[in-house]
Formats: sequence, C-alpha cells, structure tokens
Amino acid sequence: MRPPFMPASTALPIWKIHTDILHTLRGGNRLVLVAPTGSGKTTQVPQMLLDAGIAGEKMIVVLQPRRVAARTVATRVAWERETRLGAEVGYQIRFDDHTSVGTRICFVTEGILLRWLQDDRSLSKIGAVVFDEFHERNLLSDVALALVKHLQQTQRPDLAMVVMSATLDAEPVAAYLDPCPILISEGQSFPVEVGYLSMPDQRPITVQAAEAVERILHDEDPGDILVFMPGRGEIQGTLDALRGLRTRERVACIPLHGELEPQEQDRAFAPNSLRKVIVATNVAETSITIDGIRHVVDSGIARVARYDAERGIGTLLLEPISRASADQRKGRAGRTAPGTCHRLWTVISHKDRDERNTPEIQRSDLAEVVLLLHSLGIREAASFDWLDKPDPQAVQRAERLLTMLGALLDADLTPIGHQMRRLPMHPRYSRMLIEASQRGCVADAALCAALVSGRDLLARLDRDDVSTQAAREMFEDSPDSDFITLMRAYDFAKANAFSFDRCRSYGINAQVARQVEQTFQQIMHAAQQIDSQSNSSRFREASRLVSEKSAGLPESAGDHPLSQKPVHGVTVLGGANLSSPKPNEALLRCLMAGFVDQLAKRRTPGKPECDLTDQRTGQLVRESVVTDAAYFVAANLRETPSRQTLLSLATAVQPAWIAEMFPQHLSTTLEHLFDAQNKRVAATRLVRYRDLVIEQKAQQRDLDPVASGRCLAEAHRAGAFDLPLMDHRLKQFIARVNLVHATLPELEFAPFDEAAITTSLARAFTGLTLVKEAQAAPLLPAFHQHLDKGQVSWLDELVPLTLPWSNGGPIKLSYVNDTPEAQVKLQDCFALISHPTLCEGRLPVTLSLHTPDGKRLASTTDWSKFQEREWPKHRQAVAKKFSGVLWR
Repeated sequence: MRPPFMPASTALPIWKIHTDILHTLRGGNRLVLVAPTGSGKTTQVPQMLLDAGIAGEKMIVVLQPRRVAARTVATRVAWERETRLGAEVGYQIRFDDHTSVGTRICFVTEGILLRWLQDDRSLSKIGAVVFDEFHERNLLSDVALALVKHLQQTQRPDLAMVVMSATLDAEPVAAYLDPCPILISEGQSFPVEVGYLSMPDQRPITVQAAEAVERILHDEDPGDILVFMPGRGEIQGTLDALRGLRTRERVACIPLHGELEPQEQDRAFAPNSLRKVIVATNVAETSITIDGIRHVVDSGIARVARYDAERGIGTLLLEPISRASADQRKGRAGRTAPGTCHRLWTVISHKDRDERNTPEIQRSDLAEVVLLLHSLGIREAASFDWLDKPDPQAVQRAERLLTMLGALLDADLTPIGHQMRRLPMHPRYSRMLIEASQRGCVADAALCAALVSGRDLLARLDRDDVSTQAAREMFEDSPDSDFITLMRAYDFAKANAFSFDRCRSYGINAQVARQVEQTFQQIMHAAQQIDSQSNSSRFREASRLVSEKSAGLPESAGDHPLSQKPVHGVTVLGGANLSSPKPNEALLRCLMAGFVDQLAKRRTPGKPECDLTDQRTGQLVRESVVTDAAYFVAANLRETPSRQTLLSLATAVQPAWIAEMFPQHLSTTLEHLFDAQNKRVAATRLVRYRDLVIEQKAQQRDLDPVASGRCLAEAHRAGAFDLPLMDHRLKQFIARVNLVHATLPELEFAPFDEAAITTSLARAFTGLTLVKEAQAAPLLPAFHQHLDKGQVSWLDELVPLTLPWSNGGPIKLSYVNDTPEAQVKLQDCFALISHPTLCEGRLPVTLSLHTPDGKRLASTTDWSKFQEREWPKHRQAVAKKFSGVLWR
C-alpha cells in the first residue's frame, strides 16, 4: 500500500510526454529532456525505458551527481516497483555496491560509469545511459557524456542516451549531440510565492535563516520546511539557532548533508509526527524528493571549489549561487502543493547573479580525469571532444603532475599509471598506495588516504585553548609528519570506541573518526580487489593484516615487511597513554611519492616561510609538528582571501630520497653566484628538483671567465655594488646611441636596454671574480663593442658632443636626459639663421636660454617661434635690467 502522500506514478507530469520520449529514442537513440522539478523525470523515465524495452535485455544506467541522490532515488524506484533494493533496481557508489546479476536499473555516480568504461570499453552490458541533473555540469559527467557519445558513434549505435535536467540550457547540449531532439515537460503547476529581503542583512546567515523559519511557523502555514546552507558548519549553526525558536509548535530539526551516515540521512525522508525543519546543503537541490516540503528558506550561497591551474592551488570559497540553482531550490517547495520560498538576499542582488553554474571542468583539478583519458588511449587530453573546453593550462598542469608522479611518460601510461588508474581515488593517493605496496606499508598509506578523504579529524585550536592543546600534545610526539599526528589521534578514538565525550576532550571529531575507519576499510578492500587481479603479494598480505586487526587477532610474526607493527599502532593504558613508536621511513617516503610536486624548502631554519616549485612561495601553518625539517612535502595548499598560500599536512623528507626515487626530475648545473659577504663570484654546483634547489656546493676551481663576468654584471645591476667608471661620459654614450635608434631606425643602431647594458658590463668583466677588480675595469671599450663596425664614428657625426656656435666657439651638448640640450646665452641666439638640429635634421637641440648674469630664462626647441611669440613678453624686463646689451 502506497503512503497517502505519494501520488500514483502515472499521475506525474512527465507521463504526459511518455509517448514522445519513447518515440524519439526509438527513432534516434538520443534525447535532451527538460522537465521542471516535481515532474517525476528522475524516478519515472528509467522505468519507462525499462518497460518499453529501449535497452533490450541490457541494463539502464542513471548517472547521479551525488551519492545521496543515487542511494535514495534507487530506494524509491525499487519501492515503486515492489522489488528488493539490489535486485531489479539497485545503485552503486564509491565503496558501496547494491546490485546483482539481475539488476536492470542502476543508479550510479559518474565515477562508477567511467571505471566501467575502463574495464569494458564497449559497455557491452548496458543498453541506455541517462544523465540526470546535467545542469550541475560536474567534471565527470562532462567526460562521461563525451565518452558515451563517442562510443555510440563508433561501436554502439544501439546505445540510448538521455540527458535530463530541470534548468538545463538545452540548445548547446543538443548541438553537441547533433542530431538530438529536445523535449520539454510542463511539470507541476503549483505556485511558489517568492520573497526577498528589503535590504541587505549583515547578520550571520544562520540567524537570518532561523528567524525566517520562525516567521513561517508563526504564520501557521502547513507543511515541512527546507533550509539551504552552504556546508556542515553553517548547518550546525542554524540548528543551534533554531533551538531558540519562539513558537509554541514543536518541530523536528534534522540535518542533511553528504557526510552523514546513510541512516542519519534517511531521517530527512522518513515520515515524522512533528513538522520537519530540514537544514541541508545543495544535496537537497536536485533529484532527491523530500515529501511534504512546502517552504524553502534559501541562504543563497554555496561552497564552490576552484582550482588555480597556473599555481596549482585549490580554494574553497563561499559564493552566491546562480539564478538557475535558486530556481532549483525554489522548486522544492512546489512539488505537491502551493508553497513559499524565502530568499535571504535582495531583488537587486538576484539580478546580479550568474544565470547558470560555472561548469566544473573550468574550475577543477583535472588530474584524475586526465589519467582516465590516457588510460582509455586518449593521449591529447586538451583536444578531447569536450562539451566545454577546459583551460589548456589546467590540462597541462594535470599532465605534468601525472608525469611527476610517474604515471605518464611521453604521454603514454606507464606500468605505475596502469596500477594507479585502478584505485578509486585521486592520483596522488593511488601513487602513494602503489609505493606502499613496494615498501610494505599499505595499511598505513591507506589510513593516510582515509584521514584526508573527508572533514578534519582534529579541530583547529584557538591560541588561548590551552587545555585542549595540552591534551593533543600526546599525539604530536613525532616531528616527521602531521599525518602521524592524525594517525595517532585516530587510533586513540578507535581504542575509545569513538566515544563522543572522550574524543571531544582531546579535540577529536568522533564522527569523522568513524568515517575514517569506514573509508580505511573500503580503501583496503579496493586494494584487495586489485590484489586479486594483479596477484600482488604485498597487497594481499596488507589486507590480511587489516582483517586480523579488525577481528582482534594477533599479527603474525615473520620477516615480511608487513609483519611489522604499523606506525599508527598504539597501546592504550587507561584509555590515554600512548606508546611512541619511531616513525617508519617507508611511510614518509610513500607520502613524499604522492606529493613530491609540492616539495617545500624552508627559507630560514625554524621559520614557516618556504619556497616551492614553479617559483611559488608559501607559509607552513602554525599547527604543524614539522617545525625543523629543511625540506618537506605539503599535502594541502590553500589560498587565503589575502592571496597568501598556506601549507598544511606536512611530511619531512630528505633530498636523498628524491634523488633515489625521482632521479628523472633532477638536474645538475654549475652556476656562478655572487657572494655578497665576500664580494666575489663563486662557482656553485646546484642540484634542482624541477626549479627548486635542493643541494648546492661551492666549486671555486671551476670558474668560467665568461659566466663569472656576467655574474658580476648582474650583481651590479641588482644594486650589489657601485661602479665609479660608470661615469658621465659613459652615460652620455648610452643616451646618444638610444637617441639615434629612436630617431633614425633605418640605421639599425642596437639600443641599450637593460639586457644590453648587462651584456656590455659582462664583456668588460670577463675573467674577473672580485668586486674590486670590476670597479677598476675600463668600461667604455666594452660598450663600444655593442655597436657594429663604423657606427661609433657615425655617432660623432649624428649626435656630436659639441656644436659650432654663433660666437665663434663650440658649445657642449648634454644627453643625460635622453634629449640633446645646450646651455647658451640669450644674446648669442639672435645671430642664428636656423635652429640647430642633429640626426640629419630630425632632432632639434633643446636650447636652455640664459641671461647675461647666468640665470635661466626659458628653453626652446624652435628659436624662430620663441623669438616671435615668447621673446616680446620678456624683452622689456630683460632690456631694462641689462641695458648695456644690444637686444633685438
């Protein structure tokens, strides 16, 4: 018997175009379907395809962008078809498979389909692929769409494709899938009244949301309430604020986000005797149906991950949602009856929002996707048939990372790369596990991967939180890695049965620790599956040890590396005392293998400022235990709003490990460096990992005379010392050359820019090593060599140092200010027939006009014009003061 709130499935609006959907797919196998929220497309379209035989005897796969949606929608459809979940209808998400041989409709996240493609390039067991909620434009959904399109065009013309969304801009997708018709469903017609703030409210969004809920309850409008918040922290803040509601009605306040356990998520969907107030992230924005929702309170913000491909830094910032997302959220209130939507922003702010979400492919780290494409034989990821092209720089950085990790070599997948692509995690962690399989510490490496797969295990401490800091110090006895601190904290939580109160007193999030335990077991299960395919004894032994530890069995003794106790193993006495095992170097090497491209070199011993590869800089967070290591890798790089790069989850490394494990990325050069303390040039042997110096050693006997001269020249240009012989005469020469270059370009005089001056100085200093030698070296001959043969003599003709003058003697010309200038007596200029010029008449000389007593009166580059226009203004005063001079 159906619950009374569930409408009959055939009554849903999507059934009005049931015939059109089937007719279109039978005719062309491609369809873009736009159906508003509440139309029933997610639950009904897969059933239509199954019952009509569109997929034949093969499976219908429905892609969901969120794991919560895949699980809940599968449960709903299985219930509607009166079948057990995992039989005819099932789902598969990361580490969770509820399918069987007889499954005909399978709801999956995009990553699952992509892994199926790796194992079965033709998707031979799949007859139809439905892309649901495609408007979210997830990175993996874009890749999956392109691959399925290519498969349909080449090997599987029988494969059906349906792209669905409530707010999708259908035309670009249909054009990409050309030919592809578009169908539009009308959806529910229940109106939703939308309200905005009259003016911006600067109070915390959690407080505003709680007040909006209180107003809804006071208005006594029936129906449950759905509140949208950007993340778990804001959800908890809203729940705290809701506890102070001033209303007589009792309500059930329920959180909903992707990090909750499935049974906790189900509370939001289950019937409740009280009115429900569900506070959710955008997991409730699409696909999943929460029956009874009549009111939406929308914060209007979401956490958006963006990746700076140029610097390789990820950010997670609060940003306004798009208008399309706002419409999606509003639609949650009009599924079964008229509703309301309370938007916590103004109408003006709404108009300023982006129309649609930025496709994830244009703002994400592409390493995992690029590895996938290479595993499928696509060597040019940048030229792949993307719906929206990613930033080529992002693709290049992803390929460079994969090369650094050893997964790619000359755009081909290496044996390590083939192993990495079979592990369902970011390439960094799969590389770490591959290394661990060779070094006998798979369990510890898997735990490290699990520890950073979700939220923070250890809460960040305030500077004055002395008691919790003191309690946490028991986990921080190893200065080698922040991962070891987390591993010890996890072991403490597990030994205390994940007790909420016990963990909280030590700054541990007990719920996160439980999730780490689950993820750890799932990663080890994935490693075990790879073991069964690759027959890796180390993976098999690691998995056995994990099973024994979980069952409380003693670990077997022996000589095998994995028979040693894992580094995170602890002995708990009275629930608090921990042993202090010496950190395992093998684990540190594995962590380095996964993050070697984020190698950091401390600038000053004991200080947080660091240099990284690619000329990046950063600062190690104060919470890190890695306080002394000169070199470390950072698992996490994040940028603050002030654009400062913070490094965290550090692991100390030795340069010798890099030379041993990644020799292909090292380069050795003999370079000449300026020793400011001793005022000389020293030849230094530099070893670099990419562009970061990890070793340097003086080699004084190997000085190269040319390189030494250039080093001195560059040091002078950087302000390291003065040159007395860089005098007025030389500066005049430089200015004259530059004037000829600018005035007579056809003569091809090479100008003196910064590089040319440095080169000329280097020529003068060739063979010198000491500053005092450079200061005594003649410079002008070296600067003359900058010009072609004969050009120096032309210089005296084109821009001479003196000019013949009307009084019979020469006058000096000055070029220091990049223009020829002469200081002359005013009375001598009246004899001029024409204004003096240089450079074959193209460059007038600036005449600085002085009165008989030497005071400057004016300047001009056109004496005739001055005499005609300016001189009459000065004549009376000058003639009166110098009456003995004959003025014209």
